[in-house]
Amino acid sequence: MKIGPVSLRVRNPNLMLEFYEKDLGFKVLRSEGNTYALAPRDETQPILILKNDAKAEVAPRDAAGLFHFALLVPDRRSLADVYVSVGNAGVIFDGFGDHLVSEALYLTDPEGNGIEIYSDRPRSEWKFDEGGQVKMATEPLDIDSLLKERLGGLTNGPPSMPAGTRIGHVHLKVTNLERSIAFYQGMLGLNLMSFWGSAAFLSVGGYHHHVGMNTWESLDGDPMRQDYAGLEYFTITIPEENLRHLSYGLADSPFLQGQTPDQLFISDPDGIEITIKTPS
Repeated sequence: MKIGPVSLRVRNPNLMLEFYEKDLGFKVLRSEGNTYALAPRDETQPILILKNDAKAEVAPRDAAGLFHFALLVPDRRSLADVYVSVGNAGVIFDGFGDHLVSEALYLTDPEGNGIEIYSDRPRSEWKFDEGGQVKMATEPLDIDSLLKERLGGLTNGPPSMPAGTRIGHVHLKVTNLERSIAFYQGMLGLNLMSFWGSAAFLSVGGYHHHVGMNTWESLDGDPMRQDYAGLEYFTITIPEENLRHLSYGLADSPFLQGQTPDQLFISDPDGIEITIKTPS
């Protein structure tokens, strides 16, 4: 299973394009009307879509939606290069974290969408509890150690996401954690990899998480609405046989909004829209 692209509904496309191109080093692969498909400069497939909607409303803080989308870079040295180049562009980081399975930088785009940029530690270094759940935490990031990855490496230059950057996971704001876990487990077949009481992390294939969710701001809040700025939908890519199996399971489900031979359009219990498709 792969995550991405993520589609954002934006109010000011010029401001957002300037940020993603100038400050993060993305390029516009194509544009059609009010929609822009973006990718790292060395990539040919979009991982981020910006859709202009000048009438979109700013979502209430307690509404369901996007907590952050996460850009997975290939290795620790790539993360160090991003830290330096993005910082040199004048971007202010919101914070940093060592999650035991990964190391991460956090920032926010001009319209308030959270972004995580991270690299995974080798799976051989991940640790699991007696129940088989992966051990994750939020500890201080050792930035000095991270920067040593760049010794003798690249000189400072304009921001650029390294080749191979992709969407590693999405982290959602949900209004009822138990209900959302039941949906992503029972309807979509993800496995619960870590549970923090007010947050949960689910995946397939033993990854630490493809989908995270929490109720830190959104407990019993409003569902997501399609006239809110922010997350429009995110995409999950799975093999064709898995898509057929999933379509049978969702055939009579109120969560299924539509389908084509190679895509399913679903809405989770909070109205968060997901496109599930086969590889192109």
